[in-house]
Amino acid sequence: MVSRRQALRLGASLLPATAGCLSELRETNSSAPADVGDGEKQTPGDVPEWTPAWTLPFDGWHVLGLDTTDELLYATLNKDNGSSAVAAVNPDEQSVLWQTESDGEAVGGSHAAYQNISRGQWGLTLSDDTVYAVAGPAEERQWSAVHALNQTDGERRWSLRRERELAIAGIADGLVVATGLEFFPPPGTTPVSHQTPESPLSTVVYGIDAATGTVRWTREFVDVQDVAVGRDGVYVAAQNRLVGLDWDGDTQFTYDRGPATRVEAAAGRVFYLTGEESHVTLHGVGQNGSSDWRRDIPVEELLFDGDRLYVGGDAVAAVETDGTVAWRDDDYGQWLLLDPDRNTLYTRSGTAADAATAYDVTGEERWTFDPPSNNAWPEAATQDVLVASAITADHADQPFLTVYAVNAEGQATAAIGKDTVFDATGLDGTVYLADGASNLVALDP
Repeated sequence: MVSRRQALRLGASLLPATAGCLSELRETNSSAPADVGDGEKQTPGDVPEWTPAWTLPFDGWHVLGLDTTDELLYATLNKDNGSSAVAAVNPDEQSVLWQTESDGEAVGGSHAAYQNISRGQWGLTLSDDTVYAVAGPAEERQWSAVHALNQTDGERRWSLRRERELAIAGIADGLVVATGLEFFPPPGTTPVSHQTPESPLSTVVYGIDAATGTVRWTREFVDVQDVAVGRDGVYVAAQNRLVGLDWDGDTQFTYDRGPATRVEAAAGRVFYLTGEESHVTLHGVGQNGSSDWRRDIPVEELLFDGDRLYVGGDAVAAVETDGTVAWRDDDYGQWLLLDPDRNTLYTRSGTAADAATAYDVTGEERWTFDPPSNNAWPEAATQDVLVASAITADHADQPFLTVYAVNAEGQATAAIGKDTVFDATGLDGTVYLADGASNLVALDP
């Protein structure tokens, strides 16, 4: 997989790499069932062109990520020279309120909302009054830094820099929980093609005071797969175990099951996923480390919405905190996405990950949108519209992607060609695209 910087320089022909090695996903998904579901299947014909309502250029900057809070947009920006920035945008006035630059590139997968999937690689972590961004020459294996910025004016409150690849795991109880993955090879050494470490890399978990940036505590683990932050503590999925930490970094429990893959935390419950391929188990772990329940289910992705857990892979299901499987569909689905009202679940579906399926959160399959493409996926959603992207170019002079507006009946109502879309989000019924070039694009469905 090529680096983000290479992808930006070489152009849209490398988008499959930046979107999570889509060609690899096609091969992986070859075992997915041919039937995409019982809902109505929609294939788009000729649809009207989706004309932007407005475009906000960021000259010289690549727009990589979009996040929203309090009716504002926050954009993750990057330059080819290796610097990055965060910009606060007022969409009503179509203006930039502030823009704060940092040394080093934006670090992919470093925000707390990152789902370990290809969509939304770059982004920010937003709290009540702070924007957290991670930047640095991490691709060169030098260092990275967490920056805490005021939401109102972009002023930098504090920064924490380490010779590791940092990421935000979550924020709770005045504590910012970050992770720092060991570089391989170490800083100052030259990587060799296909070089692999002799033992698993280490990850430091940092407990950082949200007000001052002071590191209150650290814990170090090897072969960390995932870290979750909940109301009751911090949970580290590493090797063949799950470790629960309290707010002082002390061990609450160790749950010896594995191999670890994913973890999500709810009030009074930890969802812990172990195993691979057909031997996958979802564990319900108590706050004392008790094994309260286990469910064997062929999934690899978790999405917790505050009330229930949604899981995706070779099946799609909704699981309650007590282990009850509210519903399950054994059709393939990944890249889980909830609409803003939390009443529709969208998945990437189909035999070649080439469609998008909509489920009512009660489990009823509403429809499947199947564009003429070998790769398609749900990109973002408003209350009424799904934004779906598909790789459609047959020739180099054509836009690499077609981005569709799909209505509540699963029908395409508009489409626009784009060479790249690094991120997308919905806000108050409007769709916003980070087109990977130098533009924030607003589209009204």
